[in-house]
Amino acid sequence: MKNAFSTRDKSILVGLYLSKFDEEALSALGFRGFNEAFNTLGYSIGSKPASIKNYRDEFDPLFPNQRKGWHKRPIRDYCKKFYDDFSKLTFGSFTELIFPRFYGH
Repeated sequence: MKNAFSTRDKSILVGLYLSKFDEEALSALGFRGFNEAFNTLGYSIGSKPASIKNYRDEFDPLFPNQRKGWHKRPIRDYCKKFYDDFSKLTFGSFTELIFPRFYGH
């Protein structure tokens, strides 16, 4: 992921990516499940795995996946900004943005 993003920004983007693309994201990155993804991706960007999960849960109510996420409260403003700025990216564009070494493999 580009250095212009802080660790928190990267965590939010990874959470958004995992929420939006769900099983497709896991498969493309070679993970067998979300816990493996949270651990590997969290440590690789210098974030706690729980932070990645929490951000995924933040975005879950906004996407048609089977998880409810944090549906009982409104999305936080700073997360809404990331949603507005990045949620329309296609799978390929989003993958290339945050995981360029995985894209196309």
